[in-house]
Amino acid sequence: MATAMTEKPKAAPGAAIAVCEGVSRVYRVGGEDVYAVREVSCEIRAGQLVALRGRSGSGKTTLLNILSGLDRPTQGRTLIRGEDTRKLSDRQLTELRRHDIGFIFQAFALLPVLSAYENVELPLRIAGTGARQRQRRATELLELVGLAKRMHHRPFELSGGEQSRVAIARALANEPALIVADEPTGALDSVTGLEIMSLFKRVVEERGVTIIMATHDPTISDLANETLIMSDGRMSHDIPDELKGVGILDAAAMPGTLHGEIGMVARRVGLKVHDEAATERTVPKGTSAPPRP
Repeated sequence: MATAMTEKPKAAPGAAIAVCEGVSRVYRVGGEDVYAVREVSCEIRAGQLVALRGRSGSGKTTLLNILSGLDRPTQGRTLIRGEDTRKLSDRQLTELRRHDIGFIFQAFALLPVLSAYENVELPLRIAGTGARQRQRRATELLELVGLAKRMHHRPFELSGGEQSRVAIARALANEPALIVADEPTGALDSVTGLEIMSLFKRVVEERGVTIIMATHDPTISDLANETLIMSDGRMSHDIPDELKGVGILDAAAMPGTLHGEIGMVARRVGLKVHDEAATERTVPKGTSAPPRP
């Protein structure tokens, strides 16, 4: 009978959390093999925020599923915290995901009949955590994401940004080594998206969690420790033209009320908008920057 996975100590900074070695995922469609992911090798290291970018249909979500143990590769192998997913039973893989991996989905997938607090507490219940520890942990995490005063509200009573924060708190509940996020800011406006991305960065820096995030937004590359590009199922070094759009930090440098608001948020969370970075590079030391128009 399959045995449960034993709890592992926290990974040292820079240690490999998830590794793909020559991974392919093949689906049989209409008598033909269709490659969703083809011969991908990559390594996700502890304590990093990793951006996974690529056009729709490039294989991002399939690769996330493989890296998180939701799916197994057809070819090659995946190691999650040193465990070869090919050699794990379904029960062992479930235990690995339950204790070592947190998930954040684009639609957040919060249970509508539960409050924010109950949504965060639920994975702790499933893991068998005691009542007092559940209460302490759920409250602490909702305070971390700035929702201490909204914890008893249900999802329909929360804004999109607040729902995203609940999803982040829930993903952190069991102190995972890895959080996998699939387009977590895709349904949010630019200002809220920047606030959520800065929260991800803070979680990585303060909690030592590793996050890999699929995204279309070029801004995440400004915040990420590493950016991986997917193109037609393969890992690529070239950014497709449609992914070279204006990111939030570029937009913050543009005139207009909304862009000014984005710039204010960026500065509040400690980011430099791109016009400021350019000014610092071009103004000689000892001189003052020209006035803003």
